[in-house]
Amino acid sequence: MATVTKKSAKKPKASTPAMAFHGSTKDGTKHVVGIGNLRVMIVPDGDFWFAQGMEIDYAAQGSSLADVKKKFEAGLRATIHEHLRIYGNIEKILRVAPTAVWQEFVFAPPGTRKLYSQLSMHELSALLPFQQIEYIEQRAA
Repeated sequence: MATVTKKSAKKPKASTPAMAFHGSTKDGTKHVVGIGNLRVMIVPDGDFWFAQGMEIDYAAQGSSLADVKKKFEAGLRATIHEHLRIYGNIEKILRVAPTAVWQEFVFAPPGTRKLYSQLSMHELSALLPFQQIEYIEQRAA
């Protein structure tokens, strides 16, 4: 699973809408998923940092600002992969954050909002993650 990530510290603009796309091969074993201009609110939470996606209701916690960004990226990529594996699409993750989170986002101090984009490639096994089963029979001594 390869990922190309583009991060920007620019403030979100009303003219920069979030977007997502998903494409796959006919047999469903190879997928490409793009998430663009996802707004992410990052706030300190005691000794930790918390990152909350706005257009996609996904969150992560980390021990530092760099750590929470890394965990958000890896966790979102893993969540996308699991949705592709289980459902064959990303439709169920395309849900916005709850209203209470949006209210906090609107009134968040400057600098806590970031834009996040990623392009990820996912290869799924057609049936199982292995090609064959080798049975080993234990024989009496």
